Amino acid sequence: MLKIMAKKWAKNQKLLKQKFATTKGLNICNYIDIVKMTFDVIYNSNEQDYGSKLDIEQITQIDNGDYQGTLLYLIPFDTYQPSEYEYLMTYVDYGSCSGCDTLMAIQAYGYSEEFLNDRQVKEFMQLALHIIQHTIRPYNCGWRKDEDFETIETDKTED
Repeated sequence: MLKIMAKKWAKNQKLLKQKFATTKGLNICNYIDIVKMTFDVIYNSNEQDYGSKLDIEQITQIDNGDYQGTLLYLIPFDTYQPSEYEYLMTYVDYGSCSGCDTLMAIQAYGYSEEFLNDRQVKEFMQLALHIIQHTIRPYNCGWRKDEDFETIETDKTED
């Protein structure tokens, strides 16, 4: 996990939990929606503490799978024409049904409800944590190296 993401998760996870609990329509959202919400709340909240915000609206999703696979997300910093080191990257593995796909399984617990129930909020938080834990900053080396974007060991798996 990136050092900066561990700090920001610890600082902003309660805000994300509140957002999950109070946002309508999450029972029909897609992974890109969860990625956007997670990075907007976790990373962009209190952004003055760490510099640039992320440009949530310019997140790129790469999906070369079919019924199952891996979704890759490139998340640029909010800067004019970001350079190669001004991106974060994360991923989500997905499946084709609620038996093998995390998001579909969570949504199945309360599909007809307008808001998420307590179990769903807890599991959305777990999914968001995994998205944050999978985050890397490519090309964080040489003169571009920023210690806040170094990987640290963590065994934290719960909010």
